[in-house]
Amino acid sequence: MKRRATRSLAFVLSVAALTLLDCGRTIAQVPPDENYRTFDTEHFRVIFPVSLEPFARQAAASAEWAYGALSSAFISPPGGRISLIIADNTDAPNASATPIPRNRVTLIATPDIGSRQLNYYTDWLDVTLAHELTHIFHLDRAAGLWPIGRAVFGRLPLLFPAFYQPRWVIEGLATYYESRLTGAGRAYGSFFPMLLTSAAEEGGGKLRTVDAGNGLTPNWPAGNPPYAYGSLYFKSLAEEHGDTAIADFVLRGAARFPYTVEWASTPVFGHKLSDLWDIWEADFKAEVVSRSDSIKKAEGVTNGRPLSEFAWRIPAPRFSPDGRHVVYTLIDPREDAATVVARVEDGAWVQRKRRNGSGTNAWSLDGSTVFLQQPEFKGRYRIYTDLWALDVESGQQRRLTKGARIGQHDLAPDGRTLIAVQVGNGTNRLVTFDLDNVVLTPLSEYVDSVNWQRPRWSPDGRYIAVGRWRQGGILDIVVLDRDGELVGQITRDDAADVVPVWSPDGRYILWASDRAGVYNIYAADLSAGIMTDGSLPPVSQVTRTIGGAQDPDISPDGRWLGYAALHADGYRVELIPYDPSAWQPAGPVQRQLRPLVYGARHQSEITAQQAPTRGYSPFPSIWPSSWLPIITTGGSAGTFIGASTAGTDDINRHAFGLLAGWRTGVEAPELGFAYFYRGFGQPTMRLTLSQEWSSFLATDDAGSSFTVNRRDRDATLAATFLRRRAQNAFAVTPAIGVEWVHFSTVDPSIQIQDPTFTDLEAELILGFSRARGYPRSVSLEKGYTAVLDLTHRRLADDFGRWNVSAQLLTTGYSSFALFGYANHVIAARLAVGASDGHNRNPEFFDLGGIPGRPFLVVPGVEIGGGADYPVRGFGEGVERGDRITSWSVEYRLPLVLVGRGYGLWPVLLNRLSASLFFDGGAAWNESDDNGSDDIDPIASTGVELSTVIGLAYSFNTTFRIGIARQLVVPAGASKDFSLYLAAGFAF
Repeated sequence: MKRRATRSLAFVLSVAALTLLDCGRTIAQVPPDENYRTFDTEHFRVIFPVSLEPFARQAAASAEWAYGALSSAFISPPGGRISLIIADNTDAPNASATPIPRNRVTLIATPDIGSRQLNYYTDWLDVTLAHELTHIFHLDRAAGLWPIGRAVFGRLPLLFPAFYQPRWVIEGLATYYESRLTGAGRAYGSFFPMLLTSAAEEGGGKLRTVDAGNGLTPNWPAGNPPYAYGSLYFKSLAEEHGDTAIADFVLRGAARFPYTVEWASTPVFGHKLSDLWDIWEADFKAEVVSRSDSIKKAEGVTNGRPLSEFAWRIPAPRFSPDGRHVVYTLIDPREDAATVVARVEDGAWVQRKRRNGSGTNAWSLDGSTVFLQQPEFKGRYRIYTDLWALDVESGQQRRLTKGARIGQHDLAPDGRTLIAVQVGNGTNRLVTFDLDNVVLTPLSEYVDSVNWQRPRWSPDGRYIAVGRWRQGGILDIVVLDRDGELVGQITRDDAADVVPVWSPDGRYILWASDRAGVYNIYAADLSAGIMTDGSLPPVSQVTRTIGGAQDPDISPDGRWLGYAALHADGYRVELIPYDPSAWQPAGPVQRQLRPLVYGARHQSEITAQQAPTRGYSPFPSIWPSSWLPIITTGGSAGTFIGASTAGTDDINRHAFGLLAGWRTGVEAPELGFAYFYRGFGQPTMRLTLSQEWSSFLATDDAGSSFTVNRRDRDATLAATFLRRRAQNAFAVTPAIGVEWVHFSTVDPSIQIQDPTFTDLEAELILGFSRARGYPRSVSLEKGYTAVLDLTHRRLADDFGRWNVSAQLLTTGYSSFALFGYANHVIAARLAVGASDGHNRNPEFFDLGGIPGRPFLVVPGVEIGGGADYPVRGFGEGVERGDRITSWSVEYRLPLVLVGRGYGLWPVLLNRLSASLFFDGGAAWNESDDNGSDDIDPIASTGVELSTVIGLAYSFNTTFRIGIARQLVVPAGASKDFSLYLAAGFAF
């Protein structure tokens, strides 16, 4: 239930639940309504949906292999079993690891084959689990004084020394070891060196400095710096000092005080961590300059004609059938993800249509339609990729499939059949989709040891060129017939060969390959036919770039070759003439897999296959693993002394928070308990129970003052129904509750009339949002939100005594491009409230104060907050009434994108923006008998400077400093200025 006088109990309970239950979760909630089973291996408790048992056993074998490899090549493992949770609720590859409340790894059963940075692997399970288990080994480690704290308080997040280390240390170590153990992975792949090479070559040598390596600032290369810079940095250190030195550094870091890992490297590497960064970057720049100079002198560099601006991602540019247009997906930090149709002549946009995310596109034969893939929610916890059709002229979209989990598609020359990749069973397969009959037909089977990528029809429709991964190898290009049978192989090497395309005459297959260390476009000559005897066709190199060229496509008229080019500022679409006579024979493949550190995983596979399964149980994972002492002073009822704890099971089906303690002023216990259940899928259930004490002064008939103690006992049951879509969300939360209130005094001679009453309470909250912002936004900048809160309270022993209240909060945002690093925003907020009562007082609302959000300093301690009905320049409660309204209008503009800190200090100045605001509001009382009071409005104007600060290497928070000038004041008051500081956005 929503209570105006929220006390410390509710705050502490929410802190316990959020901090202790969800710390470290980086991916969406796994579906808690699945039918899960579990089995144990030597070091893992494996939890999986029933349909994924074969995959879960493979994952368990891979996890045991990675566990053994890390124990041998890294540091000693943590104690106890690690929970390995398998989920299949999204088509986006992902995984996460957290030591809080216990060691857990969550794995999405989707192969990492669709991403540019995640396609260099011999076994994606090995790479992924080596990465996540490195996190577990590293984050769980504690030495020095830290184990003493854990012995007292348990696994409190504050007692994990690695949490105080830079993100590039945490992610860099994990990314380096994913490669070191498997011989593949991102640290040994080409994508990360390409990012740094393009920055060093084209960006004036401006690689990320050590303070900016955590990726908190929305600059290219987006979220990659902790992984790219961190992994290549540790790779360089390991090559010079050996893996034992990396392990020694990690062990020393586990004993350091917060934010002092800078000095853990000196005894190991001879320099501070930040000084080593500077040395490594200088060496990297020198190597880039030397290599690029040799390429320019000996071979020349491909310079394409730009067809787009720079963006964070531009996958798969495709020419229209008449060759006049190109369609591509645009992922930009200032706007919605979009499908863009541009003219080949000058790059001008013909159509730009918002889409739900990244993905491939294909044209219809007449050029009127673009078939695209995009994700959409299916229920509350699942989001799957489907095919849609975009009408190029009108911009209208219609959905072709629902929950099919398909993408990476291409249209056959007959114009009726799409070939695509379908995700499922922890792998993927090829399928065809009949547009006329809306029928999906498998072209291959789900095979654990085979993944597919980006199939393309040949011009005559007889063949399919496709990227194929087989266990133990890297992606190669093969040719299939229409029935999915293997016809021939185009590549067979240790390079990542991806995204094939046929030339219009069918003579060549072109693709992107990192065979020389940088992705470039290559071509195989099929003039002698497709080799069916296992031999490979001759290969030519088509482009020579410093940063990289990927995702090729050829115009149907044979004039242009288009591709996505990587530069210092991101990707852009570029064109060069399609001229096979200018191609040069490709040199030998320079990529070579490195051997496994720990050998194969045969024994772990046998163990995982033999483990018996059982039904899922929330025990023992739900038991609390830590506790937090709580002392609050200054309350009217004295000091509260207590402790909080919390727990959740492995799949977050059950969660609870508990607070218990003693209130000294009344010498009585206080208790708070909250329980959440998500096993229904819809709705999420919440039960809260509490007992709180407060005190106030009262006066008897003789005018003498005395203290009255108030005890509140509450029980509330709520259910939240959520309808999620990629572009909006709607939630409904009904709740019922009962409140028992008892008044007492210390002096037994004083009698209180009606010392006990019971309230029956009901609440309904409706919320809708279409608001959105982008990585560089100064705030939310498009769309709107609305929240309606209806409450009713009725005295249990006298139904004629009741009150009701209604509160509505709406916000709206509109943006436009002008100057600066982000769009300019016009934002508006309107809040209204009303309450009535019969034989009891209505609810009274306070007007005035500063809008914002509380800032959590440490668990249990927060500063700041925000008024419900703010008017800046006035104190909260300057007016009070059972009717209220407040409004704000703001003009928000970007100032400067900074993105710098100082060395390894855990503070970074991210960006600055400003706003000009106008606030107003009024509060008054209204009764059935006397009408309404006179409305006495207030208003103010002012300016704010907003700064986004990166804290603790890991998260951004917003602080605002403002000055407000009162424009309209209550009767008898004088106008004044006020200066204030607040946390969070105003709204």
